[in-house]
Amino acid sequence: MRIEIQAKRMPALNEIREHVRHRLQFALGRFAHGVSTVRVYLSDVNGPRGGSDKFCRIVVQLKQHSRVVIQDLGHDMRQVVDRVADRVHQSVSRQLGRMHRVQRLALAMPPDAV
Repeated sequence: MRIEIQAKRMPALNEIREHVRHRLQFALGRFAHGVSTVRVYLSDVNGPRGGSDKFCRIVVQLKQHSRVVIQDLGHDMRQVVDRVADRVHQSVSRQLGRMHRVQRLALAMPPDAV
């Protein structure tokens, strides 16, 4: 599982990158067999003006050619990353579960049923 992080106008970027990598390894580690690439886009929309302007989008490219995209906005980048990572975990788990059920059903069908 490859993690790519792109950030715009972010102070303390190295700390944030480490936090993102840690959270995604925790959230997606057990699904690494089904995930090819994780792209993370971080930005401070308003710059130094403040407000709910910390943006995080995570795009997970699954090996079965489907994609999960989750994004959120908030005051604190760490909290936004945590929320998005939790939602990514839930969505990837659900998506891979669906794919697994479909594969099991296809294998269980007799060859002449098609």
